[in-house]
Amino acid sequence: MARDGPDVHRRSFLATAGALATAGLTTLAGCSAPTTAGLANGGFESGLAGWERGRELPTDPNTGAPVASAVTVSDEQASEGSRAASFFIDGRQDDGTLWVAQTTDLSDADTLAVDVWSPEESFNTITKVAAYAGPERPLTESAFDTTRAVEDHGGWRTYEYPVESATDGLVAVGISVVWEAEVRRYVDAVRLR
Repeated sequence: MARDGPDVHRRSFLATAGALATAGLTTLAGCSAPTTAGLANGGFESGLAGWERGRELPTDPNTGAPVASAVTVSDEQASEGSRAASFFIDGRQDDGTLWVAQTTDLSDADTLAVDVWSPEESFNTITKVAAYAGPERPLTESAFDTTRAVEDHGGWRTYEYPVESATDGLVAVGISVVWEAEVRRYVDAVRLR
């Protein structure tokens, strides 16, 4: 009985591909792919596993508590896979920033890339992308690069940011509301290159 038929070769290929993916090696047949360089769950397919939530929000004068906000994972929008991080802020009281962050080795990365979803293009800046990759801790709203408006497009768009090299660094992504409105935006495919 021959043991080297097509099923054996297919199983061998699948086992090798699985081992490469587990090791974080995703380049096949000369194609290069962006590296996650140690980021866990950058596509939020496993919920918020590996990510910590953060926020800096104004106080709601009606309740004395921070304004309503939530960071969850949703299957309503996704740029890759079937899930994305969903950021909600009740920005009617003023600005505020929500983010997710994780510690990782940044020494081999020079670019942080993140996909952000906008419901529509607008001339008004309602929210801005909040992105950070560097050594700062604890993280505050002022550390984020918030120079790019989310509403400069409709649908998904990739934004890229320089990385402050650090062996033990922090990657954080989210949104900052600047218009007095309730907003929900989606973030997906967080990766280091």
